[in-house]
Amino acid sequence: MITFVTDKDRNEQNEEEPVGVTQTGTPVGKIVEKAEKAAAEEAEKAKEKETAEETKESKETKETEGNDEKADKKTDKDDAAEETEGSEKTDNTDKTKDKIEKMLFSINEHMALFHKGNLRNGFTLEYDGSIILLGDVNPGAEIKATGNILILGALKGVAHAGCNGEIGAFVFALNLIPVQLRIANIITRFPDGDSKEGRKPEYAYVEDGKIYVSPFE
Repeated sequence: MITFVTDKDRNEQNEEEPVGVTQTGTPVGKIVEKAEKAAAEEAEKAKEKETAEETKESKETKETEGNDEKADKKTDKDDAAEETEGSEKTDNTDKTKDKIEKMLFSINEHMALFHKGNLRNGFTLEYDGSIILLGDVNPGAEIKATGNILILGALKGVAHAGCNGEIGAFVFALNLIPVQLRIANIITRFPDGDSKEGRKPEYAYVEDGKIYVSPFE
């Protein structure tokens, strides 16, 4: 069968838009495919962005935790250092105190003589151990002990503690104004006229080969 097509029919066919083709001649399927591809790319980018943000947040969280952990460790270290320093200071203080007590106030567990009464001019009180005198030692009187001497009164005469060479002995008096003071083989004299009343209790001891006098507080 032969069909004749006139110019009018041909023109009408040309004017009709082909099915599945856009005005620019691009197939609809390709447009849809392109749109789906673009959407997939956008979704992939969004997913990558979300993953990157999560990674960043995770990293920041880890860094924060790490900083917190470092801060905690530093705090613990500082606390430990302060505790160690405080402990060392306490130990040093205790050692110094023990050293002073041992050096200045050691009785060495020897016997002690208690004597009540004043020592007058020309009188000598001597004992192998420590002496505790409840009274005064007047000028011209002497008190000697191989240990320590404690005078609950005024020392105005001569006192010799540690007379057998005990360098760690000491002399204590409520009013310490002796004519001469000796500890072991070390001798010292007080300035003339140094007899002020109302003096505070003092004690004499040896340190670095010299006799020192300190207030007893």
